[in-house]
Amino acid sequence: MGPEKILGAGYNKEKPTGGSAMKRVCLVVIGVLLAALLAGCTGDSLESYKKAVQKTEEITKGQVSGDFTLALDFDLTGLEEAQIKDLEYFKNIKGSFQATYDREAEKTICRNYLNLNGLGFDTDFYRNGREMFIKMPIAGKYIRLDEMMEGKETKPPGTAEFDFVSPETGDTLHQTWLALIRQEDVFTGKSMILTTPDGEVKTTRYGIKLTDAQIKALINDTFAALSGDEKLKSNFDRLIEQNFASQDEITFDRLSGEIKKSLASCRIENFQYDAYVDIDGYIVNEIISFEAKFTPDQAGGVTGIRYRLETKNWDINQEQEFKFPVLTKENTLDPEEMDRNLPFVFKDLFQKKS
Repeated sequence: MGPEKILGAGYNKEKPTGGSAMKRVCLVVIGVLLAALLAGCTGDSLESYKKAVQKTEEITKGQVSGDFTLALDFDLTGLEEAQIKDLEYFKNIKGSFQATYDREAEKTICRNYLNLNGLGFDTDFYRNGREMFIKMPIAGKYIRLDEMMEGKETKPPGTAEFDFVSPETGDTLHQTWLALIRQEDVFTGKSMILTTPDGEVKTTRYGIKLTDAQIKALINDTFAALSGDEKLKSNFDRLIEQNFASQDEITFDRLSGEIKKSLASCRIENFQYDAYVDIDGYIVNEIISFEAKFTPDQAGGVTGIRYRLETKNWDINQEQEFKFPVLTKENTLDPEEMDRNLPFVFKDLFQKKS
């Protein structure tokens, strides 16, 4: 859980090109969402919160949902009308997801919605053991992610190999967050009754406010851990290289490098994190929000970000029901067909070069 941004995503003042700008703006979005998705007084509040975090991490099955908003401000100085129009798609982004999962059975169904300034896309993700596939927006057909990530020269990997980040890195990120929080950063609010899909739930609120310096330290430590995870880097780079864009355009190292470089001219403000813990000690509701301001080095660069993410957990450790679609030749896309079915705002970023 930690906000950050990529500075300088935009058009070159001397030689503006819409394609490269769209790639870099998409990197901004990927960076912010990646970091946010990787995240997450006095007396005994801190220790109680830590116990709740640990217990929540040990949930093996249940349901989770989330809603987010991401607003981006740009430096539009000197841009042409067509370039400004491209950036309009990224000014106001919102989305949601709802997932049913069983980690022990290695099953997940996650339904996602993304809205780019009024243009909406639905995407469904499925994992059933070693099978992973996704239903593409607009086309309404499926793409097999397991085949895309295997590579033609390798044997089908075991299901454990589908974890994008190694368990060791996950533990490190977890401990990095907990180690950052000081006693005075955590406070207990009033007991509250929340309305959840499980009904009325009595909770205790834990609120955390962090400074710009603390958040930057968290971001640096996070990407230091991620950069050492060869499994993550291999999965990320292979997925991009084989199926979307060429390796020299988007790599995990480039993404993390631009994020870290941007921190020098970034100021993160109004960071607030709230966790609501139920009577059984599980975090059933989390809300994270922040603002960030930047000094872009190029026209079209991002000057500000406003982000909010709210997640809910329910049906904790209860048996889940999964209904997976049957894939056929007619309803499944080849990687080559995927290029023709991408939403047009993503084509420049993700289409493979001939």
